[in-house]
Amino acid sequence: MVQLAIRCHPCAPVSLDELEGWLEQHIDELRAAAPGAILRLLRLTQGGRASDLEIGWLVELELADGEPLLAGPRLGDSLRDMRLLGLQPTLLAPCAHGHPEQAPLSPLAQTAIGKYSRSPGANAA
Repeated sequence: MVQLAIRCHPCAPVSLDELEGWLEQHIDELRAAAPGAILRLLRLTQGGRASDLEIGWLVELELADGEPLLAGPRLGDSLRDMRLLGLQPTLLAPCAHGHPEQAPLSPLAQTAIGKYSRSPGANAA
């Protein structure tokens, strides 16, 4: 079982309702592509004096080791789309035995880090 989370923090001048609608639709599409997987979309809020402040979303994924979503480009493409929409996605994955320096990165994490964490001008050579 592979457990991942994607923290989304909106940073674009787009309404939170539109972003949440896109995330809900996207999660539904991922669920259809991986019916055996568990996917959850959680709204993150921070308590304030007058009211709660909406600060983003957390997408939780629990996937079987042989899940097609892990083998294909679908999750990497999802991270790219989230980034393009201004959601500042952060991929969170557990470390093996609490020793991050010894934990090998999953193929998804390698893809996400390799493709989407480069500076914008890094590919323009």
